Amino acid sequence: MAGLRALLGLYPNTKEFEEKRQKLEQEFNAIAEFENSAEYKKYVELETYLHSEEFSQKRKELLSLRYSDSEEYKREKAYLSLKKSGDIVLYYKTKDSQKLKVFLDTEKSSELKRFYELQKLINSPEFAEVKKATSQSAGKKFAASDLAKTLEQYEQQKKSSDIQGYLKFTGHKFFQDYKAVLADKLDKKVEELKHSVNSEEFLSKRKGMKKAEFGQSPEKAMLDEYKSLIRSKKYKRFLSLSKSRHRQGYEKLNDSSEIKDFIELRDFVNSEEFKKQRREIEKKSFKDTPEYQNLSEFGQLKKSARISSYFKFRDSKDWKNFQELDGSEKIESFEELKAFTESKEFTEKKAYLTQSPKKRLKESEIHQMELEFEKLSKSKDIIWYFKAKKDKKFEWFRDGQETFKDDFNGGSLDGSKWLTRYYWGDELLKDSYSLSHDKHFITNGKNIDIKDSKLLITTKKETVKGKSWHPSYGFIMREFGYTSGLVNTGRSFRQKYGTFEAKIRINESHDIQNAFWMVSKTMVPHIDVAKANGKVVLGNAWGNSKDISTVRTFSKSLGRNKLSRDYFIYTLEWSQSRLLWKINGLEIARTSKGVPQEEMYLVLSAGLA
Repeated sequence: MAGLRALLGLYPNTKEFEEKRQKLEQEFNAIAEFENSAEYKKYVELETYLHSEEFSQKRKELLSLRYSDSEEYKREKAYLSLKKSGDIVLYYKTKDSQKLKVFLDTEKSSELKRFYELQKLINSPEFAEVKKATSQSAGKKFAASDLAKTLEQYEQQKKSSDIQGYLKFTGHKFFQDYKAVLADKLDKKVEELKHSVNSEEFLSKRKGMKKAEFGQSPEKAMLDEYKSLIRSKKYKRFLSLSKSRHRQGYEKLNDSSEIKDFIELRDFVNSEEFKKQRREIEKKSFKDTPEYQNLSEFGQLKKSARISSYFKFRDSKDWKNFQELDGSEKIESFEELKAFTESKEFTEKKAYLTQSPKKRLKESEIHQMELEFEKLSKSKDIIWYFKAKKDKKFEWFRDGQETFKDDFNGGSLDGSKWLTRYYWGDELLKDSYSLSHDKHFITNGKNIDIKDSKLLITTKKETVKGKSWHPSYGFIMREFGYTSGLVNTGRSFRQKYGTFEAKIRINESHDIQNAFWMVSKTMVPHIDVAKANGKVVLGNAWGNSKDISTVRTFSKSLGRNKLSRDYFIYTLEWSQSRLLWKINGLEIARTSKGVPQEEMYLVLSAGLA
């Protein structure tokens, strides 16, 4: 019937065919969309699980459960055993007792802290030393004191030759004049004047002056100042003391921390305060010491009811038992088991495990899953889905995967997808060319346009020069009377097997050849999905392109006029063993001969026939 319709040119209406396909695609998409629905996912999840080994095993285990085999039973038994243990009974009796509360409060108290502090002091070597020292004679008490050490230090320093020299030098009757000369820098002034009045310059000037003139000169004034200074009592005393053998000790210690410390120590040793402290040390008894006060305070604390009861409880069996168990693994285990057996979860689990297996299964989660799956299996949407899934009308959508598409919606040709000259021209020449029998020259995109989401290939009458491929001579330049164009996916897309289709309107003029074809590395194998000459030809060619005698063809011719009145969808279905041609879904031709077994690319072209 399909062949007769094709013969009569009764092709399905393009618009109706597209609407039918669109509707079918929407139905198929609804199937795919349903696969993402929560209902379907839940159905699949439940079906997978309910048919799994895990489910079967779980159901079996659920029916075989016994309380006596459970972990809950073992832990309850362990808890009841520990609960009767004597040390645990005593532990909790002690833990909740008033005695323990008082004991712990006392342990944190300032009284006990002070008790231990005093005990440490009383038992220390320092305490014993104080007690021993305060029982000695006055002389021994002083000799053992820090004050005696201070006195001893002073006596030792006093014997130092440097300090003795310093004291003798500073005690000299001329020392104040010595200090004054240094403070006023008179010694340096005398040296400067001495240097000046003995200089050649000074002597020369003096020699060149008359007596009267010299008497009025600055030089005379300088000489008088010098003589006045060296004749002064202060300077003479300075010179006298400067020659003292004790001067070295003075200069060594002057303004030093050593002499300052000595003077401070000397003043203290000779003070009334030193004498007062010595008398106090020599008269001091043990009762006058802080240690005695500490001993008295310690005795009072030891006798107090709170401290005595603290130590009594500390030495008791109750406290020993409490210490051994508190924080132990045994108590931790008991507490854990107690909490476990008193928990809501344990109570529920015990009730669950002690009920009948059938009742347990009925109340189980897996039974709820069975009921939910049964309900979903009866769902009208699930029933529809599995019926539609198997429907052969969706086979084209179900088995296909889109690998290349162009709706020409971009406003200009997508250069990443399409070449606008022969593939080999682009590959070898980086230029356009035509074949030797072509009356038109294939320009590099000048005859290509995109308008209203349509690819337009225009054949124009115009004279141009361009390259032409001749089998015998190769590429030669010649003149063409027409130009036209083509697009191909030689660089971007090649595929072996699949469904290839394009929506095409053939030019009404029989002089124009429109073609939708496929080719590989050479011109053979070759598939014409649709080629319009005087007729519309669907077919293929195979063999050795270098030996024309070996080339074989298959073709089907159709009337051109009706196919040039509107857009038609031309389809090639290519499998490993078959080529099948369709127009608007209507099968036109098929063959199993010369089926290509290599990747091919798409070409859309126009030109003079």
